[in-house]
Amino acid sequence: MALIMIGVRVTSEDRTLLEKVCEARGEDISSFVRRAIKKELASLSFYPEETKKALGILNEKELDA
Repeated sequence: MALIMIGVRVTSEDRTLLEKVCEARGEDISSFVRRAIKKELASLSFYPEETKKALGILNEKELDA
């Protein structure tokens, strides 16, 4: 699978917060953004249940409990 670079624009305030969170987590911004995209796609059910679980996305049964 080839990786493709995309660009996004964020406010300076969001960039500052993003840098703080990434530093605290010990990860780079790219990893944070990739995970955020995957979590959103998982919440929209574009990934199998196992992947959704790994990303911390609850399924409908868990939400009803």
